[in-house]
Amino acid sequence: MKIVFTYTGPEPSLNNWLLQLNKGEESSTLAAQLERRRDARTFSTHVVGPLIGRQYILEQRLVRVPHEFLSLLSERTQSRPAHRTHTNIDVDQGVGVLVPNMLAESSVTVELKPKWGFLPQSSSIAPANSVKHRVCRYCMHQHLKHKTPSKLCPLDLYSSTPNRINRALDALAESPQNNLRVFVNGVMTDTAHVEWSELKRVLVHILLKEQILVRLQRLQRELDVLDIEGVFPVYERAVECGVGANEPSVDDWVEAVGLFQTQMGRSDKQVVLEYLLSMVLKDVSVMVMIEKWPVENGEMPEYKVAVVDTEPKKLAKMARYRDLSQDIVDNYLKLHPHPSSQKQCYE
Repeated sequence: MKIVFTYTGPEPSLNNWLLQLNKGEESSTLAAQLERRRDARTFSTHVVGPLIGRQYILEQRLVRVPHEFLSLLSERTQSRPAHRTHTNIDVDQGVGVLVPNMLAESSVTVELKPKWGFLPQSSSIAPANSVKHRVCRYCMHQHLKHKTPSKLCPLDLYSSTPNRINRALDALAESPQNNLRVFVNGVMTDTAHVEWSELKRVLVHILLKEQILVRLQRLQRELDVLDIEGVFPVYERAVECGVGANEPSVDDWVEAVGLFQTQMGRSDKQVVLEYLLSMVLKDVSVMVMIEKWPVENGEMPEYKVAVVDTEPKKLAKMARYRDLSQDIVDNYLKLHPHPSSQKQCYE
């Protein structure tokens, strides 16, 4: 988990940057922390960037953060609302990350977590789980996570149809969960406190123009051809052969992207890494910063789009992905055993 801070001091070179720090306990040496931050930066720029477009990846600058400085910040965070202080800053971390400020003054920033964007059609899906072909992962998962599921279907958000995108945004505004956050002048606020209809109009225009969600949807699908039901046996075979015994290095990820883009063969290792890359893209957030808000005379404002939360997924979680997928399906079928009562999602 991460927490970010804006800069309010006299140094002008820091005015347009945010400091990103870890919550919880780091419990590792400075050298190990630095290596992890560098690997995460490389993964973002040289693995995710070539897939979705480097223009959507924010620059990252690694900086030393002294213990005394972190202790003072930690004290300041204790004054935040109670629901946001459940995890403290790790005051022993030695490395922070500077990223460009997407929460600037005189702007509104919308953070979307669009989630899974397609219906799997893999022949590896068991007949008993064929509901996956008709009901999207997010809509089924809602019934496992929440007593009152959200009305959002992410497939609406990923569509290129303005009416469907509007419907998805309204569903997010009604039940944001962790999939929608709105910041006005850098302060998180509720959609009820912004001109939501106007903000929607601008957002729909930007999403259709940029096509970033269309790109994410295509990549998610192309990287996850087999579904977890087909990938997991491949993963087990790779482990038995010693290929999947260790977590991938940055070089492994870079090679996997190159092989995916050139279609130069799909070894067991490549199949598994492509699936994990798809999982990364199913969990990213898309940030849209609209400058000089509110807009005047219905004109389209200047804006910037970035994709964040691009951390790699671990091989060690493959069994967890398999089990969670089955739990989601089993729970949904328990609640909706008959096809007539099941939702139909549309791409």
